Parts: sequence; structure tokens; C-alpha cells
Amino acid sequence: MDPATRMISLLVVLALSRASLGVMREVEQEMDELLYRDLMLLERSLSTDGSNGAGRMQKLSLVGKAVQQSSTFGSKGRAKNAIDGNRAAIYQQGSCSSTRFQRNPFWRLDLGTEHCIAKVTILNREDCCPERLKGALVRAGTLTRLSQNRACGSRVTDTEANVAGGTIVRECEKPLLTRYISIGNLAKRAMLTLCEVEAYEVPMEECTGIDNCESSPCQNGATCVNGVSDFSCTCATGFTGSLCEIDIDECESNSCQNGATCVDGINEVSCACAAGFTGPLCETDINECESNPCQNGATCEDGINEVSCACAEGFYGPLCETDIDECESNPCKNGATCEDGINEVSCACAEGFTGPLCKTDIDECESNPCQNGATCEDGINEVSCACAEGFYGPLCETDIDECESNPCQNGATCVDGINEVSCACAEGFYGPLCETDIDECESNPCQNGATCVDGINDVSCSCAKGFTGLLCQTDIDECESNPCKNDATCVDGINEVSCACAEGFTGPLCQTDIDECESNPCQNGASCEDGINEVSCACAEGFYGPLCETDIDECESNPCQNGATCDDGINEVSCACAEGFTGPLCETDIDECESNPCQNGATCVDGINEVSCACAEGFYGPLCQTDIDECESNPCKNGATCVDGINEVSCACAEGFTGPLCKTDIDECESNPCQNGATCEDGINEVSCACAEGFTGPLCQTDIDECESNPCQNGATCVDGINEVSCACAEGFYGPFCETDIDECESNPCQNGATCVDDINEVSCACAEGFYGPFCETDIDECESNPCQNGATCEDGINEVSCACAEGFTGPLCQTDIDECESNPCQNGATCVDDINEVSCACAEGFYGPFCETDIDECESNPCQNGATCEDGINEVSCACAEGFTGTLCETDVDECESSPCQNGATCVDGINKVSCTCAAGFTGTFCETGINECDSSPCRNGVCEDEVNGFRCQCDSGYEGVLCETIVGSKECTTDPCMNGVCVDYEGGGFKCICSPGYEGTLCEIKSATTPQVQVELTSEYCIRKIVILKRGECTSDRLTGAVVRGGTSSNGLHNPVCGSALTVEQAQLSRSAVDVVCDPPLTARFVILDMPLLRVSQQPLCEVTVEQATVGPCKEP
Repeated sequence: MDPATRMISLLVVLALSRASLGVMREVEQEMDELLYRDLMLLERSLSTDGSNGAGRMQKLSLVGKAVQQSSTFGSKGRAKNAIDGNRAAIYQQGSCSSTRFQRNPFWRLDLGTEHCIAKVTILNREDCCPERLKGALVRAGTLTRLSQNRACGSRVTDTEANVAGGTIVRECEKPLLTRYISIGNLAKRAMLTLCEVEAYEVPMEECTGIDNCESSPCQNGATCVNGVSDFSCTCATGFTGSLCEIDIDECESNSCQNGATCVDGINEVSCACAAGFTGPLCETDINECESNPCQNGATCEDGINEVSCACAEGFYGPLCETDIDECESNPCKNGATCEDGINEVSCACAEGFTGPLCKTDIDECESNPCQNGATCEDGINEVSCACAEGFYGPLCETDIDECESNPCQNGATCVDGINEVSCACAEGFYGPLCETDIDECESNPCQNGATCVDGINDVSCSCAKGFTGLLCQTDIDECESNPCKNDATCVDGINEVSCACAEGFTGPLCQTDIDECESNPCQNGASCEDGINEVSCACAEGFYGPLCETDIDECESNPCQNGATCDDGINEVSCACAEGFTGPLCETDIDECESNPCQNGATCVDGINEVSCACAEGFYGPLCQTDIDECESNPCKNGATCVDGINEVSCACAEGFTGPLCKTDIDECESNPCQNGATCEDGINEVSCACAEGFTGPLCQTDIDECESNPCQNGATCVDGINEVSCACAEGFYGPFCETDIDECESNPCQNGATCVDDINEVSCACAEGFYGPFCETDIDECESNPCQNGATCEDGINEVSCACAEGFTGPLCQTDIDECESNPCQNGATCVDDINEVSCACAEGFYGPFCETDIDECESNPCQNGATCEDGINEVSCACAEGFTGTLCETDVDECESSPCQNGATCVDGINKVSCTCAAGFTGTFCETGINECDSSPCRNGVCEDEVNGFRCQCDSGYEGVLCETIVGSKECTTDPCMNGVCVDYEGGGFKCICSPGYEGTLCEIKSATTPQVQVELTSEYCIRKIVILKRGECTSDRLTGAVVRGGTSSNGLHNPVCGSALTVEQAQLSRSAVDVVCDPPLTARFVILDMPLLRVSQQPLCEVTVEQATVGPCKEP
């Protein structure tokens, strides 16, 4: 669009914009500037030929003009391609120029003569990477230093650059008098590609009257003098150069000494001394030894900017700062950590190893970690345990729970054993797994022809006519209606009775009482009351006896209890109680707990005239009155405040600590408060941040702005980085701070020893022999003829090659096979066979491995048995047997029974390094060395017990007799056995008393309780039992044994075991013999024997005894 057309368009846009109330002032200003510029162009155009400027701007022909660029990418990217008239935007077709990737690439065109340039266009690449043109800037002018020429338009934007094959137009703000056009890109690394550059000029008069000084090109306070097409600079004192850009160098006189760098100032110099010198002119050598740089006792000798240190023994390094690392030779073995010392090492062994150099594998089996008879195999810092049957776990510590599969049946309780279970059967079942219902009918408990019906743990009896009772043991008693009077004896018949009168009565039904008071038998004023064949004398107070003939001593019966003193009175006693008791007979222990003396939730245990208090946790003292101060031991750490509680403390932590006892320092670094790579050091309730270079602030959160000190020079743009700056230099400058004018030869573009000749914005390179290319960058490739042999890699050198041989070859061209056998790699007498880069070793017998370096470990197959330790030898092993084993491979169990350790006829069972003794009856102890003292239970009631083997004998006190000395000699009433379920005791003066068995009560112990009686005996081991004897003593006498059953078996619940023989009949129970024999047919294997008395109904029978008379040790064998 020509200027006139564009002006009209802008006028319209401007009018519309100003008509809108919402227009922004910035847009108005931009429109005003564009409008002013185009009006000026339009004015010039109209003033020249009266038209709108069409045809005034003409395209220059650039083909053949002198052109150069900062570098050239490949053979197709030559600088002249950008002005060859070919508008194909395809680099691969050779229509584009291109530099290599470099810092600040540029392209420069020399028009040869001056022109008035108004516009420059650039055709961007179409086939690839158009974005590379972003940031490019067009300059035009007459100065050879391109960066001093004016910019034509702005830099290429990202939007413009991203149009592949697009044309980028840059119109100069006003026409520029131009000989040189340059396009450059200020970037650290960029490639400049131009597919076609076109320049448009206007008549030369457009460039006259231009103020060339407008851009203030003169530097350092110089005065700019405007010319026709140029300017000149009048320099201030101390400067020179076309732009007065050069400070006159006062350093030319070389006043600085000792290689110092002279820094030119304004009419002065300052000397930057070479390292090692000081002084205004760097004339003084610095004594570097003065700061004692040599370490660890070394001797220092001063040099120029250096010292020479003569190290003490054990150190090396420029300053003797380094301890000679004895760890370098890897003396520590088996993964140990080597800590270097002074001329020594300390080895921190990896777990599982020990010794100065950690060579020795620790035998973890030595501590016998494997449990329950397991075999231990040592590993590296671990053991492997081969468990005995019935155990598992890493150390075989866990007994396999055979109960887990619920083998026990019918509600039985499973008790886990070692590789077995024992089942405690529910009542009514027996068998190894309680799988069998006990047939309670098997013992024929139902009597008198009754039918037995088996139930679970009981029977029901269907009685024959004329009988009744639980077991149908009772004939239906027609005497039950008591037809006979006055205690006559009724003799039951079949549906009839006959009455045998008691003495003192007569008549068919004994209904007439004979009066025995007629003879006045009662004495001492007693009243006589006629009884049945007797009289009853109602004694006057203070007398007793059948006929009231004796004064009663109330203290004789020892009514006063618990150590009280008895004082006899008339028909009464007075008891003086011992301390701690009360009551008329001192029968009551005073409950000292009643007053709740124990405090703080303690449990009170009443004693005799005292209490003992079982304190709740956290209290102590006789009455638990004192709270234990758990704070006394100072459990709270790090300044925490301890608050005592009941059996506990609570700790109020100081800031910065945590945990129940405030032991743990809170790691404030855990939240990563330090920023930007800073190192966090945890403190007490705070952190300290060691900032990475380039950052500051308490948390290193602030990037230090290195640009603040304006390090970039000569108009460069400073970009702040982390602990650094990068300077985007203005064209024509380089250096870290853009302090240096670009010398194109200074970057040594010419390679490989070529001579660089600097030219205007370009160089020419005179190549050294053996190289070619624009920059002599290409080495003639001597590898092209493949001189290296045997698969070697050829590396091209300068007029030579270097061959990197494949493994196994040597020589300049790798022509020689290396003999790997030369270093004798095969060990232990093996034969070495050379191959390409390897050897094969034919091992001597007893060795293996790539180099026959390993002795064959005959222990690997675990030849040693029973937990023995295997020690490997050459083609053999030696076995260190575990205790209890012997033999070459420890295969034989030592028979510990051979020495006959079991005593007193016990049976010895050999185990592993131990024996178990099955004791004969009457003995106990590990080796059955101790006789069982049957007297320990004090069975003799009124006599001295003498212990016998598997029994005892009672020597009765005077006046007593019986097996247990339980009977008074000459007693009368007890001879008729009146006590039904108890022991009868005769009084010396007449009368008797019944001591009831547990579970019975009543005068004659005739009232039954509701529990089932059983007497169970656990034998020392299993026996095969053939006969059991029931001793008829105490409670185990008379009819009370009717229905009694003896059981024997291995179940601890005796009711689950099988029956020995059958239930006792009434006849057996009533026999006058002192014992009843029960024969087990077949014999029973038993550890437990039980006497079950279903009619007695008591919880225990302390006076019932059973004796195993015919038995052999061990289980019964099949016949």
C-alpha cells in the first residue's frame, strides 16, 4: 500500500476511533505518530510530481553486490544466496543464506555506492524453522562499524517469524543514506537464515538535510559535527577514534612491572598485578609462605605466586593437605567401609563380617538362634533354619498349631502339642479325636432286668415291673406308706408287708407303746418321758447323760474358736476371743477391710487383726495412700515440663521438641523452608539456611540482582541470572561484559593452525598443510583407506591415524594378538589356553571357576548331618558334630541311655543329647531318683504316717483304729455304719457324729447334692493296665459304690476314656471285703484313671482310693 492510500485509510480509522468514547489514549498517540509519518511521506511524494508517490520507491538490483556473513552453514548456505534474485524459500534448493549456530550471527551487504534507502524486505524460510528469524534487526548506513548504523524498523517479532515463507517488511522511519545494509541477531546461540533480501530506495534528495548527529553517535562527551551524508566527532581530552570511543592508552609506556596488566584510566593507569606481586607498580614479590599455606607440618619454600611444600611423611598434595589414602588399595573386604587414618586404615565391616580387614564371615549360628531342635545354616549376616517337624518361622520359633484344622470333634477342646494334638473331649465322647460317643450302657448300669438307653454322657433305664430308681436298683417298697407303727421294721414283700416291732412296742402293727418310765430311771430331778423302748430324760440344767447322771462341761466340746479361751458356766460358756476375732464363740474374723482403709482404688485383703493393701498401679504405701511421682526420674527430656499423673506422666515439650517424652528434636528442615537449593541446618525451633551462590535472605528466597552494579558495558542489555549475569552485547562488542570490540580474528575462526587475516567484518584463512575448507576446519581423513586391522577403530589425526584396538589386540595398526596367558591368570596349577581377548583354564582336580580360583566347597551339599558344622577341605570335609551325635558325618545319635541314668527301675527313652525316664510307680524326678512320699497328703487321721514304696501305712494313736485311724477303738454306734454318705465318729461317753462327705448334708449325711463325683489320678506316664483295685474306705463303702465305674485312658478328661470292666453291682458294693478288684479286659492304655460314682453325687472324694495293681510301662501292644 503506497503512502497516500495508507494515509487515507488511517484518516478513516482515526476518525472512527475518536468518535468512540472508549478509545485508549495510547492508541491515539500511535495513530498520531503513524499519521504524521505518512503525511510527511505523502507531502514529499506530492511535492515531487503531484501524484500520491506511486513509482517514487524503486527496488535496487542487488545481484553481484559484495556480501558476507559471520559464518556459513554447509555448502548451500552461502551469503550471496540472499541476493541472487531467486525467491524460492527452500534452503535445500540453494536459494537461502545461512550461518551456523553461533553467538550474535550477522549478514552484511556492501552497495558499493551510497543510496537513499527507505525499505528493506526479508523472505523467510519455508521448508523449516522460520522461527529462527525472531529478533533479527535491519541496520542501514555509511559506517563500516555496522552497530553504529541506524536501525531500519524494529526487531522481527515472534508472530512475524512464525510465518513460514512469509515476507517481513521493514520501512525505515525516514530514508537513510546507506552504503552498508546489515541484518543481525543478538543472541547467545542463533542461526541466521535469509532466503531473499530486497532493498528499496527513494531519490537522494530525500536523504539531504538529515541530521546525522541525531542519534548522538559520538561518545565520551565528544561534539558531533553534521555533514552532508555523514558526521564527524570532536573528541574530549583523553579520547580518540572516529566516534571518540577510544580512551588514549597511558599504558603504552609499560610502567607496570612483573607481568602486571595495565588498566588505562583517564590520563592515568592502574596496575592489576600478576598473581604473586603487589605494590603501585607491582614491583614487590608477595611472600606466599607468610600465611602458612603448607599443612600437616610441611616445610614451606616461597616462589613466584606459589609455594613449594616439602611434606611430612604420610601426606601429599600441593599444600600437603591430603592424607595419603591407604584405603585406595581397597584393603577392607566384603563390602566394608574403609576409613583412612594416618598411615593406617580402619575398616567398618558390613553386617555379617568381622576382623581387622573384615575378612571373616561371622558365624551367626554360633549363638544357636534356631530353636526347637532346628538345624542352623550360616549365611552372610543371616541364618537359615531347617525346622524340626512341628515347627516353623524364621528361627523355627513357632509351634505349628495342629489345632488350626479343627481335628477334634463333637465340641472337644483341642490342645496343641509338638507335631500332634490332644483332644479334651466334651462329656460323653472319647477317642483320639473325640470321635466316639461313650456308650454309657456298656457297663450295664441298669439293674433288675431294666432296658438301658444310651444318651450323651448319661443313660436312661426303662425299669421292669416292680422296680424303680435311676438305675432300677430299687424294689418298689410297699412299706413306703409306713403301715407299721412306732418305728417297727417293715419287711416288704410282693405287694405286702410284715411288721417287726421295735423293742417297747407290741401289736399287729406295733401300735402299743410299752411304758419304760414306770421304773423311774431318770436321776437328779430329771423328768422322764417314755419313748420307744427307751426313756428320754429331760435333765435339770447343768446335767447330762442318758439318765442325767453327769454334770455337763460345756467347754469340753471346744466351742470357743480361733484360739479363744473357754470359761465353763452353768449350761453355757464364755469365750475370751484372741485379737482379730469376735462373736459368742469367737467364730467371726473381724473384717478390718470393712472401714475401707485401703486408698486410691487398692484391693483390701483381710488378715488376722490386720489388712494388706494390693495397690493400684501408680500408688504405694501401707494403705496405698501415696501417688508414685513418675516425674521423679525426670523422664521428660530437653527442658520439657513434667506433669505427674496416675501411673503415667505427660510432658509439655519446650518449643522445637516432640514425642511422648519430648526426646525428638522437631526437624524444621523437614518442610524444606530453605529455597533455591540452599542447605538447611536444623536448630532448636529454628533453621539456618546456607544459601547457594546468588541468593540471599533468611530463607534464601531472594535472587541477588547482579545487574544492579551495571556490569554490562557499551550499551549492552544486562540479564540477571543465578549468581551471574549475561550481557546481550550491542553489535560490535563481545566479552563477558561486552567490554571488548570484536576482532573477527580474536575468536580464532581459522582452525587447525591456519593464519587468520582480519578484514572488514570477515576473515580469510591461510590453511596449514593437511587441512582445507573456508576456515580450514576439515582434516584430510587418513582413516579413509582403513589402515587399522582386526576390527580396530580408526581415529584420524594430523597427517596420521591412531588405532583403538579391539580387546585382545595390540600394535600400531592392531595387527598383533595379545597373549592373555602371559600374565598367568589361571590359578592353582591350572593349564592356560590363549584365545582372542580371553583365556580358558583347564582346572586341576578340586578347583573350579573361570580362573580355577575357587576351591570346590564339598560342604555345599550339606554332607554333615544333625546340625553339625561342616569345614571344607581339599576334596574332603570334616564335620564338627552337635552335642548328642557322632560319626564321620555325625549321622549317629549318641545313646545317652547306655550309661543307665534312670534309677529305681525306670524305663530310659533316648533323645537328642538327653534322656527321658518313665518312672516306676512310687518314684518321680528327672531320673526317677526321688521316691513319692504318699504321706505328704497327711492321710492318717489319728496316727503317724509311714511312707512305703507306692503306698503308706498308718500307725494309729492310742484309742483309734482303721486303715486311716479314723475309728475310735470300742465304739458302738459307728459299728452299724449309720452315716450314709460320711464318716462316723464315736464319742467316748456315748453317741456319735457323722462327718459328711463334700456334697452331702443332714444328720446322717442322707441329703444328696446335685454334682457328679469323680476321683481322677494322673500317672507319671502311659501304662498298659490290666487290673485296678478300689479300696473300700471312708466314703467309698457300702451301697454308695453301687454303679461306680472305673475308666482309664490318655484323655485328661477322664469321663471321655473307656471303661475298665463293668459298673459295680449292689452285691459288689455290699461285700464285706476291704477292696474291690476291677479287671480290664481287654487291657487299657492309660495315663489317667478315674473312679466315677453316679449315685454318690459329690464333687470330690478325698478318702476314695484306687490302686493300679497289674500294669506295664508303655502303651498296650496288639495281641
